[in-house]
Amino acid sequence: MKRSNPDQLIPRKRKRVSRETETTESPKEFNLKELSKKHILQCISAIFHLTLEQLKEKNSLLAEEAQPVFMQVTSVRIPQMPRRWMRILLPHSIVASDDEVALFVCDLEKGRRKDYEPTVEHYKNLLQKHGCTRVNEIIPMNQVKTEFSQFELKKKLIGSYDHFLVDGRIAGHMSHLLGKQFFKKRKLPISIRIDSKDLKHEIDYALRKTSMQIHSDGDTHLMQIGNTAMNEKDVLKNILVACKKLSKDYPGGWANIQALRLKTKSSLALPFYMTLKNKNTVNPRTIMIQPKRPKAYRDVEGELSTVTGAATVIVKPEGDVIVKKFRKSKGKLMKKDAEN
Repeated sequence: MKRSNPDQLIPRKRKRVSRETETTESPKEFNLKELSKKHILQCISAIFHLTLEQLKEKNSLLAEEAQPVFMQVTSVRIPQMPRRWMRILLPHSIVASDDEVALFVCDLEKGRRKDYEPTVEHYKNLLQKHGCTRVNEIIPMNQVKTEFSQFELKKKLIGSYDHFLVDGRIAGHMSHLLGKQFFKKRKLPISIRIDSKDLKHEIDYALRKTSMQIHSDGDTHLMQIGNTAMNEKDVLKNILVACKKLSKDYPGGWANIQALRLKTKSSLALPFYMTLKNKNTVNPRTIMIQPKRPKAYRDVEGELSTVTGAATVIVKPEGDVIVKKFRKSKGKLMKKDAEN
């Protein structure tokens, strides 16, 4: 009698795992070993050489000027969040020696008809007292309202200076006065404490910061990481610090970063880090960030005088109103809730 093979009687079924049903992995932590410093230096050197050759072909005068170098961040999953700016403190400043820096300051005397020249002289003397030489122009808030109120004048202001600083006391008011062009050109003013005891250190500290706008319009975000006048090793240090910051504060962390590239305004983007991970490996919950709520975003409770008897009303931030009525019964207070 011939014995049958048990493998033939019970066919084995292969489990098919589609990409859509893949389970999400735990967030991966940033590891410096994943970035090749040698490869990054090669990309930086290639970007510097490519930019120099392009400028020589167009105009020999521009070849001597420092050109900004950007780092392009591509995400695996598009972040689901409102527009937000990420500030990163770099070890080496991205401001070149020939860059123009303007400072927005608060007016000493309020009013559109007031002369702002005394305000300019006051802050010039303050900067000279602290030995600050990086600020090239002081622009009072009154001057912005009177001389740069039109769209074309604001565009001219953006093109006149490379970097902008702002007094922290008026930082919230300047964002809507300057308009959308400052956001599009990535020249949003950096806030400083003008009353600091060491104002020179405060300004140098602010000029070491770079910013990147995170949005849900696409999977690519851009930040300035250096300029062509810097040493290549200094640009490398800026890149490593920025990558460490992205691993903590970027939506989804390091696991949501698919590619990192270097580029200038007119050059191609050279990748120095790239991964082929599937988007299902990123947990969708980690890329969803709720908008920031103001400090007044809380429940408000008070007495209600329009109702007979003792009653209180609670108003929630979403608009819900809850009325609580109290009545005496057998020496005890009975509570009745009614929602409107």
